[in-house]
Amino acid sequence: MAVSLSIIAAGTIGNYSDLENKVALWLDRDDLNDRIPDFIALMEAEANRLLRTVNQEVPDIWVTASETYLLPADFRRLRKIFIDGNPDRPLVEMSPISVPQRYSGDPGTPEAYYIEGRSISFAPPPAAQTTFRVTYFRKIPPLTSAAPSNWMLEEHPDIYLWGTLEQAAIYIRDEDAIALCGQKFQTAIAELQRESRMDRWAGPLVPNNVRQVRGAPC
Repeated sequence: MAVSLSIIAAGTIGNYSDLENKVALWLDRDDLNDRIPDFIALMEAEANRLLRTVNQEVPDIWVTASETYLLPADFRRLRKIFIDGNPDRPLVEMSPISVPQRYSGDPGTPEAYYIEGRSISFAPPPAAQTTFRVTYFRKIPPLTSAAPSNWMLEEHPDIYLWGTLEQAAIYIRDEDAIALCGQKFQTAIAELQRESRMDRWAGPLVPNNVRQVRGAPC
């Protein structure tokens, strides 16, 4: 695969069609054009396994009176959950094995949760209809002709480009291109993760109740 190392000008990959055209240009092979949507989808699947960023955090409200609640279709990982009105008492995560050792199974006010498959279960089970306030990491919204853009393409088109080219290189078994594009993709992913951590903890550190300790300089 002859990858043309042209420069990506800002705004030239604005949507799904732009991405397909740019990948086709860099591949410089007409016989792969029909496969590009598959390469993009494979890249998104890999990115979903690797990324947990502030851009993926979604606040939501779950209302249930059942012990088990079906997770949203775009759910990747739970960040926090608490009963509405009690933000200082988040539910704790437990393993399914340890729940019977601590809770009898009688209904009450949920204190813990565990996830199995595509469902979340509460312990103890809710005694009445309960409103949970949740923040979870969602999947990257997949690009399609009907949904031609998402946050990652708008802010980090290089992740899409290098990841898609890596999948194309794997398809045609081009070891040099796999190494080059794979390294570029992993570097871009790592930089996004680092940027996300900085965004989460951005801002100056403010001393909290700093006071002089008798007998020691502060």
